[in-house]
Amino acid sequence: MVRAAANRRPPAGDDRPPAERLLHAAERLFGERSYRRTTVAGICARAGMATGSFYAHFDSKVGIFTAVVRRINSDLRTAMAAAIEEAEPNQRARERAAFRAYFDLASQHPWIHRIVREAEFVAPGLFQEYYERLARGYARGVRAAQLAGEVDAHYDPEVIAYLYAGLGNFIGMRWAEWTAGGRVPDDVLDHLLEVLARGLPPRPDPAPAAAPGTDRHVSSWP
Repeated sequence: MVRAAANRRPPAGDDRPPAERLLHAAERLFGERSYRRTTVAGICARAGMATGSFYAHFDSKVGIFTAVVRRINSDLRTAMAAAIEEAEPNQRARERAAFRAYFDLASQHPWIHRIVREAEFVAPGLFQEYYERLARGYARGVRAAQLAGEVDAHYDPEVIAYLYAGLGNFIGMRWAEWTAGGRVPDDVLDHLLEVLARGLPPRPDPAPAAAPGTDRHVSSWP
């Protein structure tokens, strides 16, 4: 089924610029097949273009893979920034809006985490760049919240930024990628935000043990 999809030409009337068609096709194929199993010829077939035209826009398979990873990063940051702009002007509302935008984009494009994970092996510097760009944006938001008195200034914004990055990545993988047609549930987002707001203080009384086989969002540490 994947091979048939790869050879299907785009619908008539696709007026996107050639580079955009190639990027779109490459993202889908890298996500469906992996970097190793994707070929330049396959990308061009999916985009409905002659193989030779590829090199007018990208110099290699690594080159278009790099462009795809950077596009994913840009799309995520743009979606989160737009959501924050529409949110209520307080840190908790901004966090909710940003995470929801991230998770919704991951649900619409459930292959993005797979592509980014492959970058660690295909182009390690690109993998680092991807998370550094996300973290810089998060850190700017944290610093602004600290100046506004909404976040304790004792904490290093970079540490919090990478905490955000890790939370977004793994919660997104669990519910948007590993669950077919998945969307991060609202109660999962609520739990995430509550942990951010309160930390993980000890309970005054032990929590009751879950019944064997009970499916819980949060389990005890191994």
